[in-house]
Amino acid sequence: MSDVMPTTVPDFYQTQAGAYCAALLRERLQWFWPEMKHQKVLGLGYAAPCLGAWQSRGALCFTALLPECVGAVGGTAFGGPERAVVAEAAHLPFQDEVFDRIVVMHAFRSEAQAITVLRGAGRVLRDDGRMILIGPSIFAGRLRQCKTPFAHDSAFAPTTFRRVLAQAMLQAERRDEALFFPAQWGGGSVRRGRAGDIAGKVLAPGLGSIALVEVVKNIYAPRPLPITPWRRLWRRQPLMAELHAEHPAKRKQS
Repeated sequence: MSDVMPTTVPDFYQTQAGAYCAALLRERLQWFWPEMKHQKVLGLGYAAPCLGAWQSRGALCFTALLPECVGAVGGTAFGGPERAVVAEAAHLPFQDEVFDRIVVMHAFRSEAQAITVLRGAGRVLRDDGRMILIGPSIFAGRLRQCKTPFAHDSAFAPTTFRRVLAQAMLQAERRDEALFFPAQWGGGSVRRGRAGDIAGKVLAPGLGSIALVEVVKNIYAPRPLPITPWRRLWRRQPLMAELHAEHPAKRKQS
């Protein structure tokens, strides 16, 4: 296999290392949600390779690809092109509270974008639904997976991650990890990768390069205040000061 990373995210998952990563992630996802019959599942960002964990088990899977992850939609999206859409995270073309489960992967490039993506996902997630966020660990996760798309994803520190979830009115419940070693080291053998992950969890728990975090809606979270009105108020203050200065007589009468 070439040491050069494929140019797009879909291209990577057509390689041997990409298929290896997807297989290991599907196993971890099945551990989180083993029974998904008749459930509606959304893959957001570029999570199509992971939806195979439930595609053959009676789940109804959809894919919402972010523009930066677009490749050959018909060739890479599970469920066919009729179940794959390309949309901005803030304007997902789905009704409110329609999905039972959501998998978010390759969707975070910055803290601000993560908040936008999670707010959009939270809108289409049912109140009793669950979401799994897949991304690189803060413990050199991007470095170990430098020849995969995870190298371009944001790795958030625990305090930043909690702040992002709070801004999106979500809270973490469970966590798991995978891919303790670079994907190229697995040689395409899922059995070898599974053994490496088991050994890593025993010998170095918490140091997996890929983190999987299950989150749910926090219905008691305060809704964040918009920033724009405050900016407008700040901009109006000099203008109001000028108006008072022009009419000193009126100020004295009042």
